[in-house]
Amino acid sequence: MMKVNSIKDIADILKERGNNLLPVEATKITQLEMFYKVSLPEVYKQFLKLMGNGAGVYMQGSSVFFDEIYSLRQWAEELISDNNFRSLPQHAFVFWMHQGYQLAYFNVREGEDPPVYYFSEGKGSNNFELKEKTLTEFFISQLSFNLPQT
Repeated sequence: MMKVNSIKDIADILKERGNNLLPVEATKITQLEMFYKVSLPEVYKQFLKLMGNGAGVYMQGSSVFFDEIYSLRQWAEELISDNNFRSLPQHAFVFWMHQGYQLAYFNVREGEDPPVYYFSEGKGSNNFELKEKTLTEFFISQLSFNLPQT
């Protein structure tokens, strides 16, 4: 079992296992920040720089890659509205959805490796749940779904 502590560790494991990682150009990340008028956390930018356009089997079936980033907030708002759930916080950046019934976001004002908050349809909760203490931990947890032997 490999020790995984960073986005780079995830990228190294994926590459070792034959996954093709497709990075996002720095200029596109800057454009994303300008579009949303935010400064994205360093951990998220590293994810985008290393594998933001795709990563083989990693997070297949989830909407997390750059081709869907600009749609995620709208889709998330539709999901929570359909479930009569509270609105997303003002500084929430939705970076992940899965199969249209789960979402995850971080607050752009909570540091370079912020906590991740989560909503899943049908859970009956009236608040967003703390999913992981850091964005890095979220990405590591996703690795175990796609590469269980890690």
